[in-house]
Amino acid sequence: MAYRLKLGNQELFEELGKFLSDAGVQDIRLRRWAQVLRLEMAPHRLPEEVIANLVSREKKLEANVIAFRPEIDGERVTANRIAEILRTSGDMELRRAAWEASKELGPLLADELRELVRARNLAARSVGFPDYYRMNLELQEIDEARLFSSLGRFASLSEEAFRRMKARLDRLLADRFGIEAIDLEPWHYGDPFFQEVPPVFGVDADPIFAAHSTLEWVKTYFAGIGLSIEPILEKGDYFEREGKDPHAFCLDVNREGEVRVLLNLKDNTYWAGTALHEFGHAVYDMNIDRTLPFALRRPAHISTTEAVAMFFGRLARNLEWLAAMFKLRGKKIRELEGKLLEEQRMQMAITGRWTLVMIHFERGLYRDPDQNQQNRWWDLVQRFQLIRCPKGRASAHDWATKLHIATAPVYYHNYLLGEWTASQFHDAMLRDLKLEEPEAWVDRPEIGEWFRDNVFRHGSLWEFNELVRNATGGIP
Repeated sequence: MAYRLKLGNQELFEELGKFLSDAGVQDIRLRRWAQVLRLEMAPHRLPEEVIANLVSREKKLEANVIAFRPEIDGERVTANRIAEILRTSGDMELRRAAWEASKELGPLLADELRELVRARNLAARSVGFPDYYRMNLELQEIDEARLFSSLGRFASLSEEAFRRMKARLDRLLADRFGIEAIDLEPWHYGDPFFQEVPPVFGVDADPIFAAHSTLEWVKTYFAGIGLSIEPILEKGDYFEREGKDPHAFCLDVNREGEVRVLLNLKDNTYWAGTALHEFGHAVYDMNIDRTLPFALRRPAHISTTEAVAMFFGRLARNLEWLAAMFKLRGKKIRELEGKLLEEQRMQMAITGRWTLVMIHFERGLYRDPDQNQQNRWWDLVQRFQLIRCPKGRASAHDWATKLHIATAPVYYHNYLLGEWTASQFHDAMLRDLKLEEPEAWVDRPEIGEWFRDNVFRHGSLWEFNELVRNATGGIP
C-alpha cells in the first residue's frame, strides 16, 4: 500500500505530463522513463482511504482463495487432487463430485468480488477512465478496438478448425467413458475449466517426468541455454502444504534480481510445463539491465513476459525437446511420435478458445457488474468452448471460481497475445540462429543469448510493439 500511495503523487504526475509535452526533450531513454512512470502512476491518484479500501478488499479475497480447500465426501482435498481425478478417474460420480467441489469457492467470493469490481470502477472513473477494464487496457498501452478486432478475427479463423477438433475429442471421451458424445458434461473433460487437453490420445509423458526431479532437470535445462536459475533456485517455494497458495507464479521482489517462483510441484507433464513457464518469467526478470532507471526495470509488457514463459512452457509437449532432454531412444520415441503432436495442437486450440471466454467475460463484468454473471459465463463457455451448462447450476457462481478475476484482473488477453508473440520469437530464432525444424531447443547457449540481447536486457525501454518488431522483424 505504501508504494501505491507514493505513486499517487499528483504533482509529480502533472510534471511528467508537462515534460512529455515538451518537444525539446529528445532523450529517448528519459522520455520513455517518464512515459512508463506516468502510466504506472495514473491509476493511483486516489485519496488514501480509497486506496486502503481497495487493498483491504483485494487482500481479503486473496486470503479466502489461499485458505480455500475443496471437499469431496467431507474430505478436504488439494487442487492437485482435483486435477488428478479429472485426468485419470473412470468413476463418473467421483469426477462429478470433484468438478463440483472445484466450484465451491464461487459462492464464497461472488458478492465480495462484485463489490470489488464496483469499487475498482469508481476508482477508475475518479481518475478519468470509463471503467476499470478500459483503464487497464490503456495503461497497458493496448488499443481496445485493435485488440478486440484481432480477437474477433482469431475467433472467426479458429471456429471451424476447433469444431472439428472438439468433435474428435468428444468421440474419444465418449468412447473412454462408454457414453454418447451428446451426453458429455463439463466433468468429463480433463480439468475444471477445459483449459487443458484431456488424456485421450494414447500418449502419456507423465512417466518421463516422474522419473526425474523437476527442480533438477529445470536447473540443468536453463543452464544449458545460458540462462542459469541457480541464484534464485533455493529461494523459491515449490511444494504443496496446508495454507499455501495452491497455484503458481513468479515475482520480481525489488527489480534488483531478487526473483521468487512459487509452485506446487508434482513430477508430471502439467507441472513440467508450469515450471518451464514460471522460470521463463524468472529468467526474463533476472536478465533485465540493472543500469536502467527503476521504472524501466521490468518486462516491456505483460504479453512479452508471457510470450517468453509460453515459449518455454510449450516444450513439455515437444517430442524433440523431450528426447534430447531426457535421452529418450527407440521404443519410447515411437510411442510418443505423432500422438504427442496431435495432443500439442489440441492444447493450443483449447487454450485459445478458453482465453476468449475469459477476455469477453471480464470485459462485460466491468461494463455491468449487476448483470446475471452466471448466465453470461455459460453463454460464453458454450459459444467458444462448445460445452453446455449442466442442469441445476443457474443459481451457482461458477464465474467467480476463476481466480484471475479476483487476483489478476484485466490480465487474460496477455496470454493470447503472448502465445502469438511466442510463435514470432520461435520463428525469429530459427532464422537468426540458423536452426532447422524440428529443433530440440536444448544445450544451446545461443538461445539464451538471443533472448538476452533482443528481449530481456531492454526492460521496458521500448514500447512492446516496437520491441517485438525489432526482435522478430514482424508486426506484433
